[in-house]
Amino acid sequence: MLYILTKRQLTLFSLRFFAYLIIYSELCSQIIELLKTMKKIYLLVTLLVMMLAQSVMAEDFFDFKVDGIAYKINDYDSTTVSVSKEQNPNLPETNYTSYANLTGTLVLPEKVTHDGVTYTVTAIGLEAFQGCAGLTGELVLPKTIWLIDHWAFYQCTGLTGHVVIPDGVQTIGYGAFGECDGLEAVTIPASVRQLDPGSFDCRGLQTFTSLIDDILPVAASLNKRIFRYTTTGVNMNSCRLVVPAAALSQYQVFEPWKNFANIDVLENVDGQESVDISDINQIINAMLGKTSDPQVMARADVNRDGTADISDVNQVINIMLGKYESFSIPNVTVDMSGSYNTDMELSIFNNATFASRAESYGHTSQCTGITLEKIVDGVFYCNDLFGGYFGQIMGYNQYGNYVMTGYLTVDNDGNVSLMSSYCPGWNDSLNEFSGGHFDAQSGTLSYDIKYGALPFHVVLNRQ
Repeated sequence: MLYILTKRQLTLFSLRFFAYLIIYSELCSQIIELLKTMKKIYLLVTLLVMMLAQSVMAEDFFDFKVDGIAYKINDYDSTTVSVSKEQNPNLPETNYTSYANLTGTLVLPEKVTHDGVTYTVTAIGLEAFQGCAGLTGELVLPKTIWLIDHWAFYQCTGLTGHVVIPDGVQTIGYGAFGECDGLEAVTIPASVRQLDPGSFDCRGLQTFTSLIDDILPVAASLNKRIFRYTTTGVNMNSCRLVVPAAALSQYQVFEPWKNFANIDVLENVDGQESVDISDINQIINAMLGKTSDPQVMARADVNRDGTADISDVNQVINIMLGKYESFSIPNVTVDMSGSYNTDMELSIFNNATFASRAESYGHTSQCTGITLEKIVDGVFYCNDLFGGYFGQIMGYNQYGNYVMTGYLTVDNDGNVSLMSSYCPGWNDSLNEFSGGHFDAQSGTLSYDIKYGALPFHVVLNRQ
């Protein structure tokens, strides 16, 4: 049935339709406005949450600031603090570089006071001033610190002059002064016990002074990459290494020090070829106040006790009289030097023989070319304490230098000990060395090592 609307009905229908359309349009508009409001509320809440998180995390990252420098109270001693970075790189949209507005010479204090409490500054914290290019002068470190942590001044390219690491510092971390290419000179104290890779990777370095008068106790912590973490690093052909005369022979035979072309002694006050009466004269002139040159005064203080005096003269005289002997382990006649092959059946890695491992990997069936070089009596340098496992059996040497170099000592009973070790490919050293023995009659060297949790029993046969 055809239903025909009258003109009145059609008019009413049209009015109702347009009324509904207006109502619907208003409703849509209100919904849109509500959504906009909700979006604003959401954004506001999100922003507040982020600000709160940032505030909380920043407070966790450092405890307070004094003169624009952030400090963190040390967990191990609530009366001491470490210099901290001012920004947390884990937060979104923050500059990874701390102290972006810091410029000029940086002098860090020994003590700081906050809320009426005075704290002693004992460390420069992790990444504290990393990338702070605004530092364009010298750096003065507090005498109260014992630690300069990893990357503390990394890429502070504007630092210049001579950085003196205070006496008492024991550890200088990875890349601590890496790429600080404006530095001209560095002095480290006798207290240092660990220098990590890249700690002084500074291309512009002209003089490096080490006051460590016996490097044997810290040999395990001193590896090849102290001065060259990248492909450039310190130019050891032009940079002058200055060391105590009593330890000169040690620096001349151990890595990385032996690679410096110019190794001088502290007692060579005038910087000439030999230690002689002119050095004594310079010390005496400094004692009598006849020179005001700060560099001459510093060199005249041979033993670095803070003043040029008669003890410095005595130290120079001892050198002139030849009272310092070359480094050696006395009375050792055992000689382990030579080229070795690994005993593939007796050498074991993680409960499997080297022979079975070699068969599995197929890179070699015999590890060869393991060498021991005599440094001095009783001390030998090994080119791979792994016995060729990673470099030859697993074939890692096609990707990098995956050998474990190290210094070994031996006594007249054939007992072998580890002085230091270093793997260039992994920037690491051995965790354990035990059971070392050398049989002089058969020319067999055996020992147990651990690298991380990986156990090795290595047997080497001299050829």
